[in-house]
Amino acid sequence: MNGELSQALASHCQVDGMQRTPLEGLTINHSSFNKPRTSGVLQPAICVIGQARKQVFYGDSVYTYDPDHYLINSLTMPIEWEMRNVTATEPFLGFSLDIDRTLVSQLMLEMDGQFNSPHTQPVSGIASACALTAPLRNAILRLLQLLDNPMDVAILGPGLKREIFYEVLKGPHGNLLRNCVRNDSGANRITPVVHFIEENFHRALEVTEIADVAGMSSSSLHEHFKQVTGLSPIQFVKSIRLHRARELLLGGRQASDAAYAVGYNSPSQFSREFKRFFGDSPRDVQAG
Repeated sequence: MNGELSQALASHCQVDGMQRTPLEGLTINHSSFNKPRTSGVLQPAICVIGQARKQVFYGDSVYTYDPDHYLINSLTMPIEWEMRNVTATEPFLGFSLDIDRTLVSQLMLEMDGQFNSPHTQPVSGIASACALTAPLRNAILRLLQLLDNPMDVAILGPGLKREIFYEVLKGPHGNLLRNCVRNDSGANRITPVVHFIEENFHRALEVTEIADVAGMSSSSLHEHFKQVTGLSPIQFVKSIRLHRARELLLGGRQASDAAYAVGYNSPSQFSREFKRFFGDSPRDVQAG
């Protein structure tokens, strides 16, 4: 089945780079070369590989996934990543499916009372030791096979996305998917906080304002937020800002423009913090 999956991915993305598909939220990635460790921002998604291997680094944790294991991420995460086992004849082939919170919410309502979840409370927003079961691989393959026909994508695509989310919800890491839409006590209350930061990182944010979003005291927020993300709320804000700024620099923006766009009032402070965080100055990134 993995051979079929890699062939299906290759048929829709034959040149290096990320390629959006006609199905909303589905992106295919092709690379002919190993990719050295680099930074990025991982959105809530289910990530699957048809060929090669990828590692995601977050804090002190390393998440590895391959053709037999998928990665699920429930929160926006500033991460680093690298690709391995890639050659020109056996390129990296993978895809990411953004988590559709509406579909997941509907499934959770329908599954309530019908399925006794064996899951434990997630202590992190990301997991990669997720076995790609036969039903899940089959649903993914059928989804990829739709992409050549716009009518199939429009009519059958949402149902197959729903089937994929259903299989993940039933799996051992289903609570990570639930965590995308639940706002109850404990670690799940961090999800709306991360969404709030993602939408407002470009302006001044105080811990008290972030704590109000969570409905927690500042100290309680700090404890729960660090448990889930590995960072304090303010560290997370800074990390998101700097990762977004790096993306802008790589896209051709000037350092001062990038600094202001992500919420810095001082380009010199931005440059200092950027170099301290990444080891390279904004000018180095632009030159590279």
